[in-house]
Amino acid sequence: MELTPLAAILPYKSEWRVEVKVLHTWKHYTKLSGETLEIILSDVHGTKILASCKKTYFEKFAKKVPVGSWRSIENFSINNPGVTYRPTNHQYKINFIYGTDITPSNLQNDSICYLRSGGFGTSSNSSVLGGHRIACCLWGKFAESIEANCNAAGGDTVICLLRFVKVGTYRYEIQISNSYDASQIFFNPPIMETEAFLKRDVASNAMTLVESQQDKLEREIRRDKWMPYPIRDIAELLQ
Repeated sequence: MELTPLAAILPYKSEWRVEVKVLHTWKHYTKLSGETLEIILSDVHGTKILASCKKTYFEKFAKKVPVGSWRSIENFSINNPGVTYRPTNHQYKINFIYGTDITPSNLQNDSICYLRSGGFGTSSNSSVLGGHRIACCLWGKFAESIEANCNAAGGDTVICLLRFVKVGTYRYEIQISNSYDASQIFFNPPIMETEAFLKRDVASNAMTLVESQQDKLEREIRRDKWMPYPIRDIAELLQ
């Protein structure tokens, strides 16, 4: 079967073959669909898509999609992922069916570039989120890991990259928060955006000379009052 890039798959048939890397998996439950295995896939072009496996097929497929592996996947259905649950910006979603075939792929690419995404300015949610700053509420192990990394940094800037977060509102303001099992967090990831963000942070938070009441020049670091740790911003909102 001919190989098709993820950007080109359409819902009018199920006879597709794609070669993809498994970026992330987690269990999900809804009253409508029951328990499912949710999978984020990416092809060599960096196109990402959500795939879903019903509990009926867990035994058949779950062990075939370990995170980090490249897989060739054939024969699957395609539909719309919906508007309230959409972890990638792909307009469609893959669904594993009884006839789906998953085999190892000859492709082997462990490039860190698969961490990257569009960020606030280029993501499909940019019209909703807007700007370059957004309130963030993290809980559980995410809050603990941020505290631990900030304490270990000893006052240095910490770049926090969040993936697959929830977008909601609190007191009429847009904010993001971690989703149980689905979200991921990385600290100072080795991607070019980290270096660029650090350079921008140094420039924007540089010490500024201000004049005191005694007409003496003092140095002052301008920080957001609500931010207890030196994380200047959320580095990226991954779809």
